[in-house]
Amino acid sequence: MVEVVNIDIKNREYKIFIGKNNLKEIHNILKENDINKIFIITDENVSKLYLNKLLKYLTDYEVHYHTIKPGENSKSLDTASLIYEKMLSKKCNRKTLLLSFGGGVVGDLAGFIASTYMRGIDFFQIPTTLLSQVDSSVGGKVGINHLGYKNILGSFYQPKGVLIDINLLNTLNKKEITSGIGELIKYGLILDYGYYKKIYNNINEIYSCNSDLLKNIIKEAIIFKKRIIELDEFDRNIRAILNFGHTIGHSIESLYNFDEYNHGEAVLLGILYEAYIALLKGVIDNNYYNEIYNITKVISPIKFSEKEISKLLNIMENDKKNSEGSIVFILPTGKGNVKIYNDINKSLIVRSLKEVKDYKNFRK
Repeated sequence: MVEVVNIDIKNREYKIFIGKNNLKEIHNILKENDINKIFIITDENVSKLYLNKLLKYLTDYEVHYHTIKPGENSKSLDTASLIYEKMLSKKCNRKTLLLSFGGGVVGDLAGFIASTYMRGIDFFQIPTTLLSQVDSSVGGKVGINHLGYKNILGSFYQPKGVLIDINLLNTLNKKEITSGIGELIKYGLILDYGYYKKIYNNINEIYSCNSDLLKNIIKEAIIFKKRIIELDEFDRNIRAILNFGHTIGHSIESLYNFDEYNHGEAVLLGILYEAYIALLKGVIDNNYYNEIYNITKVISPIKFSEKEISKLLNIMENDKKNSEGSIVFILPTGKGNVKIYNDINKSLIVRSLKEVKDYKNFRK
């Protein structure tokens, strides 16, 4: 059975359709819209696995598509420029629907292009990774990387709708599932500690893509995010708590040129280091940090060199979340609770980057 979550942001309501083997419903969903053609953006991996299947359900439309290379390096002005050029050559106009069919990179890029092409055209998301199904496809953040900085160019641009087919996750490798687990764990630590324990206790089931369990977990995650973005679409207040793990996480992604760690893995690492800052600051105790540290079950912390720490700090100092010259962190203050801080002493950040790797050797 397909379940529907309604997102209502200032009278711009759209629906998120969550189901198993429901890709075929895309035809019925789209026929409610005034569309003259569809332009699909996907990546090489998804194209090989699923594009022909999707095209079978879109035979009533004139359809064009563009395939990008997988990975963060495709979220660039160069890639966007190629797609603008192709859309112009296919005479795409304001009645063209841009359809994102892929993971977070594809969705961010497609949303950015939709928001800028002819001053904005409609776009629809079909996320194909666990991470994009629970995070980037919901909420309207779109953007591209530039000059080594993640999502430095972008905007808030809501989709017309989102279709989530759990069956599309069956072909994901362990690294991609770990990436999604990173965001799921984040939701639990910032909003509902019981949800965190549910994720942690069912890690193996999640890795095996148990569809019934995943459907419920994904729906819960989307409802968490829905509550936040309906209150604060533009990241000015409470939505900032969704950035827990992202200050250091984004800097790790950038340090390794978006190759070594994908987004969710970097967020998991960011959670480890940022929670350690909270421990050093005295806002959480050792017992709680020990519980958070258990996420090393799915990812191992890094031992950074002095040179790498200097580079990480430089990247953090250019983070778009920063306020009045200070690096902004979202730190845990208790189980399922976090707080925004912009007064963190740099020495605590450095200690975290140096000490977390060896924490297991001296934790109580």
